[in-house]
Amino acid sequence: MNNSLHIPLIIFTIGTVALASCKTEDIAAPTYSRCAATYTAHPLHGTYSQLLSTYHTGTEAPGSIIGIKRAGQPAWVGAAGYSNLSHRSAMDACTPFRTASVTKMFTATVVMRLAEAGLFHLDDKVTVLLPELRGRIPQIDEITILHLLNHTSGLGHPTDDDRDYQLGLINNPGYFAGWNARKRLDRFVYGKPLKHSPGTRTYYSNAGYWLLEWLVEKATGKPFATNLNNLIIQPLHLENTYIAKQPNPDVARGYNKTGGLLKDVTVWDAADSDGDPASGIISTATDLLTFGEALFGGRLVNEESLNMMTSILPGPDCDNCGYGLGMEAWVTGPFSGYGMNGSSLGVDANLIYFPEQQTAIVVFSNYGGGNRKDVIEAFIRASA
Repeated sequence: MNNSLHIPLIIFTIGTVALASCKTEDIAAPTYSRCAATYTAHPLHGTYSQLLSTYHTGTEAPGSIIGIKRAGQPAWVGAAGYSNLSHRSAMDACTPFRTASVTKMFTATVVMRLAEAGLFHLDDKVTVLLPELRGRIPQIDEITILHLLNHTSGLGHPTDDDRDYQLGLINNPGYFAGWNARKRLDRFVYGKPLKHSPGTRTYYSNAGYWLLEWLVEKATGKPFATNLNNLIIQPLHLENTYIAKQPNPDVARGYNKTGGLLKDVTVWDAADSDGDPASGIISTATDLLTFGEALFGGRLVNEESLNMMTSILPGPDCDNCGYGLGMEAWVTGPFSGYGMNGSSLGVDANLIYFPEQQTAIVVFSNYGGGNRKDVIEAFIRASA
């Protein structure tokens, strides 16, 4: 099983103090109606519902969502618990949520589509499109687009390894939320030493995906969100998927514990991720299942591109895991797949596709720091 988590170090260092001292937030009630989609007619509805119930009961999350789509079977999505504790709003199959690093699968797909169209090559040096980076990042003339995609660029990961980033986010989330990826590069990446020489090993990096956003915009002359809409969201009719910095009371709130008490930490999750090309997509289980099935079914990128995306380089300090282009290797029990885990202070989101079983699975909990993943294996076995 993949246990890779990409979460702010704040949780373990300064999170207790910050959460305990936070001011009361005026939390808006969700405005959406109960989900119109129903899955009770699915032949495995009873089995899946029981698995979801058992999983949710065993977590500390206020709410959970699980979705599964196996080739030849209709999709199934179920929900348990609450999306918003302040208003006791039930989590349901249509509740939108922050996908955190699952966003990287979308960003990488956009990059691959543009590469297929000939706008650039993956082995191009970053400075071919962004010569203004010379003198700002060490060895930048050695870093390629491929290095950014598979975390071999040597760039750091400020979310985890930069205390200034963490303190800025915790102490002034409203100000921090106004920073786009370009601003974060300037503040937390430029002038910092690389973690290793480009291409020599892996080091997980949101900063690499901040640069990919800039590359996409420079190559196309269009905002990243426009490319995302044109290449993925609109063709797949993902009606509840977007990347933007905008308040949305319908999005599931995020929670974590400090001193034994459950705290709403959404203000930090939103400031850290919303609109971010590494972690900022808002979506639903149904939309993610559609995206996963389309990506691995060859509807978004060609076979060569997909093979490159699923070519995994070993990750540091872990077994049965590693990084491809915008995704990770996943092993759970006897089943092997590809996808992403996205974790933040109050979010644990997962989109995994298992090629042999032709099955896409989404697991979301509005509790950060990582949740059990053994339910994925249980769902695969039940779907056979």
